[in-house]
Amino acid sequence: MESKSFYTPQSAASMEISVKGSRFIATLDHTSSKEEADEILNKVAAQNPSATHNCFAYRLGIGDDGIFRVEDDGEPGNTAGKPILQALEARNVSNAMLVVTRYFGGTKLGIGGLIRAYSAAAFAALDACKLALVEPTSELAIIFPYDATGIVHKILNQFNCTILETNYGARTSMSIELPLKNRKPLQVALRDMTRGEISIE
Repeated sequence: MESKSFYTPQSAASMEISVKGSRFIATLDHTSSKEEADEILNKVAAQNPSATHNCFAYRLGIGDDGIFRVEDDGEPGNTAGKPILQALEARNVSNAMLVVTRYFGGTKLGIGGLIRAYSAAAFAALDACKLALVEPTSELAIIFPYDATGIVHKILNQFNCTILETNYGARTSMSIELPLKNRKPLQVALRDMTRGEISIE
């Protein structure tokens, strides 16, 4: 499966901003599933039992295979969850759950004020979080003469490949995973070094 690269949180981060007396606490964490996102939300809610709202957005994957969810948790429609999601999208962050907890300070902020406040809190957490780049990968199946095993291993190491499965015989078959950007250069190197005595699928 091939996809585009994105960033994901390495660890949880939390930042707080204040707008006209209301406190907005943004908590960002890595998630790889809806269930994990729910666990993060429940943990944040438990830590803030007297909060007025726990609004959130999570994003899993990217592109056509990506999924997301937003929640305004009682705030006017599209004033909380949507701007949180837009912050994730703007920074190309996925496999992430971002919860913004609000403690109401007595002054209504209006539609525009709420959007700006939730967006600012979301970006504050994103700025504070250490993000890791997730690069797309590709899988290949290769078949080559057994006596070429040494040179093949050497080339695979050069292109940051992970061997998934190997079957030895007169001709060795191997399944590998590698960064998508290395796919074509690897194919050229393998064919050159084995004088074409390799099958690549």
